[in-house]
Amino acid sequence: MKNLSETNYSSALQKVKELKAKFGNTWNAINPESAARMVTQNQFKTGLDIAKYTAAIMRKDMADYDADASNYTQSLGCWHGFVAQQKMIAVKKHHKTTSK
Repeated sequence: MKNLSETNYSSALQKVKELKAKFGNTWNAINPESAARMVTQNQFKTGLDIAKYTAAIMRKDMADYDADASNYTQSLGCWHGFVAQQKMIAVKKHHKTTSK
């Protein structure tokens, strides 16, 4: 487990317990141990951090592809296209549009 020290876990656990006490019944379904474990294991703090990380991987993959396309198959592109299509359908269903 990446960066999971007992101190980090203990402080995260204490913080979650404090928040749970502060917010009362609205936080009844939250297990402090599980939430603290998620906090200490998660290397990303925001969605933007996730986007930057995945964009860097994608840029490297694209550069590798441009350097030698023979190492790649078309099925990989088809799969990513399918996933992107499913995501767009979900976004449109939820937000009623795919526009900004």
